[in-house]
This record gives sequence, C-alpha cells and structure tokens, in this order.
Amino acid sequence: MLYVPAMTDTAPRKKLFILAKGDAFEQLHTMVGLVATAASMGWEAHVFLTYGALYRFAHGDMAEAEVTFRTPEVKKAYEKGVDNGKIPDLDELMEEARELGGDRIRLYGCTTSVKLLHLEPKLLEGVDTLLAHASFLHMVGEGHLVVT
Repeated sequence: MLYVPAMTDTAPRKKLFILAKGDAFEQLHTMVGLVATAASMGWEAHVFLTYGALYRFAHGDMAEAEVTFRTPEVKKAYEKGVDNGKIPDLDELMEEARELGGDRIRLYGCTTSVKLLHLEPKLLEGVDTLLAHASFLHMVGEGHLVVT
C-alpha cells in the first residue's frame, strides 16, 4: 500500500515527466518506482512510453522483462530481489500507482512506436493518449525530465 501525505490547497503540485524507452527490467523498475513515488507524494507524473517500454506496458508483461545488468554481482543481487519479492511485480505496482494517483498519473504512447511496433488499439487501452515526441517535450516545457 502506498502512503499519501496531506496536500495543502495553496501549494503548487509538483510535476514529474518521464521518457520511458527501455525494456530491461531495471529500466522499467526505475520508471514504475518513480511513478509510484510521485503518486504517493501527491505529485503529477507524466510518462511518455516509447519503444521497448511501450511494448512491455501494452502487453502487460513488464514484470517478465529481462534483468540486463552487466556486472554479474549486481545482476545476481537484483534477480534475487525479484525472486524473493523484495522488488514488487511491476505491472501490479503501476496499477496501484495509477489507482492512488488518479488523474495525476498520465501515460502517453509514442505515435511513432505504435506504428513501428504495429500495436493494435486494444493493446493501448491503458494509455491515456498518443503523442509525438515534440508534443511531449512541449508539455515538459521548463519542467524536469527523467529518461529511463
């Protein structure tokens, strides 16, 4: 369960913008972890899903992604964390974050990736809207962008 602190009506809501492109487990884990943290802190999170991240999200199999750390010790420790449940199921955590954050959590699919990957509309039901790169960067404006 995620914790949500009390928000004051006078405080401006903080916004996080994430460009999620990678399909490795650790990249997806970073993205989902940031979204869940933002949701629990009362922030907005805007995620532009492209390439591998969009493919994994659309197919509901982020948790099945491969751990790809090159350092054997890091890879082994990370895989152990996944196996023993210390690292949560990514698809479930994203769902919880979206439920907690409500309309503060927005997911955007890359129009180019949708065409390139031949993603059917049915697979994109979890995406709020489709955007081009320029449209997403325009939304970011002078905000902060994290790339995973």
